[in-house]
Amino acid sequence: MIQNDKRICDGVGLWLENCTGRDWDGLPGLFLDRDGVILEETGYLGRVEDVRLVDGAVRLIGWANRQGIPVIVITNQSGIGRGYYDWQAFAAVQDELDRQLQRDGAQVDFVVACAYHEDGKPPFAIDNHPWRKPNPGMILAVRDQCRLDLSRSVLVGDKWSDLESAARVGMARGLLVKTGHGAQQANIPFSFEPGSMRIDIAESLEEALAIFKQETSSASG
Repeated sequence: MIQNDKRICDGVGLWLENCTGRDWDGLPGLFLDRDGVILEETGYLGRVEDVRLVDGAVRLIGWANRQGIPVIVITNQSGIGRGYYDWQAFAAVQDELDRQLQRDGAQVDFVVACAYHEDGKPPFAIDNHPWRKPNPGMILAVRDQCRLDLSRSVLVGDKWSDLESAARVGMARGLLVKTGHGAQQANIPFSFEPGSMRIDIAESLEEALAIFKQETSSASG
């Protein structure tokens, strides 16, 4: 564990990092799961040398940057809880992710992560922690710190549990993308109540970006 790192906001298993410090009051946010959506799914990603961007990630994030939409990475990290790697390794992966994005003119605004898991080792062995997706705690923590408008926000994930966390807070839009675990998940009907959230399935991040561009154009026109 990184000693006395303020980004570990409870001192143990919750990471909350405002990367750019912008004023987001009243803005919608683009919430993106990390492993399997922004980064290729490798299974418990804890090594810098395994950091590879999913096709279309730079273009999607860069588009949101240009639109003034805050980009939030929201990720369960049970690999930390299980003892496969630690917060220092997580931070190194994030630094490499940031480097690869910034090389192409894109950036992440906020990172939120939860290491607690029912099968974790002490002190991470907590069942159904409020922050762990599909629970909405991570989204609510970002909202409370940055005053985002969740009713106009969007979440992209590769698991139904990602989208369930968004539905629980009344988010406007959810996309399951067929990267990472998404192709398998798309064959399984979701079992949660979506409420008012519109849900679609996208073949790729490029398709997700095309959907967002079309919806943004329709809303402004």
